[in-house]
Amino acid sequence: NRKKEKGAFYVKRNRNIGSILLITAGLLLIAAALYELIPALLAYKRADDTYEALREAYVTGQPGTSSDDPAEEGEELPVWYEVLQVDFETLKEANPDVTGWIYFDNIEQINYPILYSGDDETYLHTDLYGNASKSGCIFMEGNNVPDFNDCHTILYGHNMKNGSMFGSLKQYKNDGFYEKNAYFTVVTEDAAYRYQIFAYSDVPEDSDVYTTGYLPDETFDGFLTELLKSSYKDTGVAVGKDDKVLTLSTCSGDGLRFVVHAVRVDEHESGM
Repeated sequence: NRKKEKGAFYVKRNRNIGSILLITAGLLLIAAALYELIPALLAYKRADDTYEALREAYVTGQPGTSSDDPAEEGEELPVWYEVLQVDFETLKEANPDVTGWIYFDNIEQINYPILYSGDDETYLHTDLYGNASKSGCIFMEGNNVPDFNDCHTILYGHNMKNGSMFGSLKQYKNDGFYEKNAYFTVVTEDAAYRYQIFAYSDVPEDSDVYTTGYLPDETFDGFLTELLKSSYKDTGVAVGKDDKVLTLSTCSGDGLRFVVHAVRVDEHESGM
């Protein structure tokens, strides 16, 4: 009996030790996950706070649902003309590389200044104030001219997990999302430009999608035709060689990038 009791004791003790080891291993895994997660969450929070402060300091108005008709009946101007005003003079004192501001009517997360440094590295992991930032900035392709009047202009933004920067663009892959979010606006010191999305797809990092320097000729027309052919959705939006096209680009995983192509459909001078 004593041998049985002693044997049972050792079995019970081994089980207890095994349970303790499993619990300890679980706690270590949780601690390791938190070690990785908490800095990332803090980085998101810092970036969100930075851009929210920018909006409060330099932007008047709030994006929201607006009309894309030339003008509502009885109105002199379309609603989007006066949705958002940016104090570029003061904003450029904080950073002269600011070249515009992009916002979507109904995608709350996309409401940011656009930076231009002449390269594709400066604002990849740096915020508007020059501080290290995982989110970086929305910035323009270095080979573009920063007045948005190239035939093809490219903007880059990180695919952040919380939907900030260009992290919300992946929602265009969802059924019904495009129909409610076909338009966005870019505001500059001199003008505001209204864009309508006409195509979107995943592409390799070395895709011809990242070609700039086009002239309004047949080569550019052929480029636009290829964008339409490769689009995940036939939007029915017409686009041609005389149009101004803006591409929004973000990471998509597996070495791919997700690109959203839009054509300029309206514009007006700033202050109207």
